[in-house]
Amino acid sequence: MKKLIAELDRVFSLYIRQRYADENGIVKCVTCGQRDHWKNMDCGHFISRKNHSVRWDEMNCQVQCKQCNQMLGGMPYEFEDYLVEKYGRDEVECLKARGHSTMKLMEWELESMITVYKNRITGLKVLQSAKSCQ
Repeated sequence: MKKLIAELDRVFSLYIRQRYADENGIVKCVTCGQRDHWKNMDCGHFISRKNHSVRWDEMNCQVQCKQCNQMLGGMPYEFEDYLVEKYGRDEVECLKARGHSTMKLMEWELESMITVYKNRITGLKVLQSAKSCQ
């Protein structure tokens, strides 16, 4: 299970950091606005990754620079402001509620999620290639 969780963390982080990248691979930190290549950024979690119920939730996880995510504790107030603006207060409150629930995933569920995010990354690469050809 630990290997599956580590692999899911890896591919999920790749997806989160690449999903809003421009054709040059540049993304923007949701909490401070810093722009950099997705490889230099983090997959920040609004609600801690300790909570498996939202650890791999696409709303809970956004691009953050290393300074905001690691040095400044995730900038929770700015992170929440971003989420409210993007998804609305009701959705953020639902996310918080889900963060208080417990979840035990089975091996097949983790394997399935790994496959899903690997496919999404492949899809992003295809889209980025198409954009750069235009």
